[in-house]
Amino acid sequence: MTFKSVILGSASLSFAAMLSATSPGFAQSYGHTPQVSTPAEQAETQQLNQQSVTGNTQSPAQLNGESAASQDMAQADQAQDNAQQQQYENQQQQYQDQQQRYQEQREQYRAQQHQYIRDLRQYDLARYAYTDYPRVYVYHYGDTRLRWLYLIADPTHQLAQVPVEGPSGRFVGKVRNIETAPDGRPRRIEVSLNRIVSVWVSPDHFRYDPAGRVLFTDLSRDELWDMPGATVESDIYRP
Repeated sequence: MTFKSVILGSASLSFAAMLSATSPGFAQSYGHTPQVSTPAEQAETQQLNQQSVTGNTQSPAQLNGESAASQDMAQADQAQDNAQQQQYENQQQQYQDQQQRYQEQREQYRAQQHQYIRDLRQYDLARYAYTDYPRVYVYHYGDTRLRWLYLIADPTHQLAQVPVEGPSGRFVGKVRNIETAPDGRPRRIEVSLNRIVSVWVSPDHFRYDPAGRVLFTDLSRDELWDMPGATVESDIYRP
């Protein structure tokens, strides 16, 4: 009995091995429960199959909504860049407007200052003008009796406080100072137009009458006012 049982058991094992080798599907399903898809998975599979039939080329990322999120992010970045660019342009425009207003205010200030200086000229001429001028001397600027300043031996002392007469026949000021070169010749003449304003003038604009001790110039009073100032007070009178 024992011998028969061993033979039968061996035969059973041999038959089972034969079935396993010849029928893989049967072996796999034998003793196992088949895998069944959920309704959601079946619907997704059906949708994918339908899209494949209709020629839909969307990627899985697009189907899962990832592409829409990336597009929204890109649009948000672009909107931020546009906002920053607009802010920069606004700041630039504001700066330019401020510069324009500054220039306009500066020009207005200059115009007011020039008008003030012109008015101040007339006021100071009346208030600080010299009253001790000599009588008017009639002269011709090319008269041979008038001497060039470089021919004067000691211009510093000879021309000190000498009155200056303009081409109109009116006295325009007095000599306040003489700046000489190393050779002793006059380099420039400081002419006081009144008691507080003086200007520097080239000696070429003067002729000297030693007899009457009068210095003649070919410059008008307005032209003298436009010369470089020599004193602190005269700087504020520049037009």
